[in-house]
Amino acid sequence: MTNKLKILLGRGSPRCYIPEVEKNDKLLPCDRLRPMYYPEYFAYQLMRNFFLRNHDYTHLVLATDDIVVKPQHIARLLSDLAKHDYKVLSGIMNVDLDDKIRVNLSMSLPMKDRRLREYHWMTRKDLFLKTEDIFQVAFSGFPLMAIRRDVVEKVNFDADKVFEGLPPHRGASLDFVFCWYCQQKDIPILVDKRIDMLHLRTAGGLMVKKKQQQILFYLKGQNPVSIEPDSFLK
Repeated sequence: MTNKLKILLGRGSPRCYIPEVEKNDKLLPCDRLRPMYYPEYFAYQLMRNFFLRNHDYTHLVLATDDIVVKPQHIARLLSDLAKHDYKVLSGIMNVDLDDKIRVNLSMSLPMKDRRLREYHWMTRKDLFLKTEDIFQVAFSGFPLMAIRRDVVEKVNFDADKVFEGLPPHRGASLDFVFCWYCQQKDIPILVDKRIDMLHLRTAGGLMVKKKQQQILFYLKGQNPVSIEPDSFLK
């Protein structure tokens, strides 16, 4: 990397505020961008475009808005990135709130056809048997996923209907599509099992089309400012 390591944490936020998430977000030692109440596809386009327009950031870090990210998770991620120039590096999280045995990782990619799609999740036992802390996977569902700038530049954030020839905003599962694109471009996805976060899946309520959309930008340690999408989409 030519630039000094600097991450931007992007959290598309379609839900209500989740107290445990909010409490920890205020403590995170990094800049944050938060598109509020946008549909998933458009939230990710906003984060990607803001990142690409601001060249001092070396990595875009993605975390869904229902993951409890703590300062030690960011610290570990930064330490990993400082030691090795990973193209893509993420943490881990449980799949469902009532099932903390399975983690949101897979060693193989499911089929592109949503009707036939089935994930073969790794388990905590699988992680225990891994002798290395950092290892390669085929799928990781945006659990604090750090993506290097050159990868963000060449890999789009598209929804899964794109595999049926439809426009990229149709469908869902942007994390799934991103992992497919990485495989097609021979971009390895690495995971640090020590960055282990709580996934509060189903917490909060979807507020898309119920609340006014806004984009909040937080400089590290400061209160948020509201920014207009036109300021970085021109």
